[in-house]
Amino acid sequence: MNDEVELIAKAQRGEKEALNTLVIRYWQPIYRLIYYKINHTEDAQELTQETFFKAFRALPRYQQAEASFKTYLGRIALNLVNDFWRKKGRSPQVIDIAEYQEPLIDSSPNPDEAALDAEQQREIGRLIALLPDEQRQAVELRIIAGLSVREVARIMGKTEPALKMLQQRALKNLRKMFIERGIQK
Repeated sequence: MNDEVELIAKAQRGEKEALNTLVIRYWQPIYRLIYYKINHTEDAQELTQETFFKAFRALPRYQQAEASFKTYLGRIALNLVNDFWRKKGRSPQVIDIAEYQEPLIDSSPNPDEAALDAEQQREIGRLIALLPDEQRQAVELRIIAGLSVREVARIMGKTEPALKMLQQRALKNLRKMFIERGIQK
């Protein structure tokens, strides 16, 4: 955390190396979050870039609070995603979670198993989409985007214990749906 505070202070002074380090450190998680929400590579890249532009324009006013810089970027990104969908006049589409979590190297030993696994991932994505909105958002941010409990609680405007309870209910609901559909993960 001290490293991040120092890095942000340098970036606020306009040090290019610090700005580059922040981009390198946080580009992938922010891009993954945005891509997960809109499922379009070019738009996700554009919104990720806009997230950093907005964050860096506001950097002189940024104050390190209890939330990390990653949480700050995540909040900007989610606002941009909401604006994106509002401008399109649509609501977010349900996407295939398998595409979001595909490994870079195919380590599956046989194509039949890989096909079954991909189908299972698609089904898991569909089940996540069936969760109540807050539970779905908690799963997306905590498990898929990999944000901490503190970061997600801040983004969702909840206390950490409330978020943990929400996540626990979401996972319990998912487990029940998995059992009903015969999914073993």
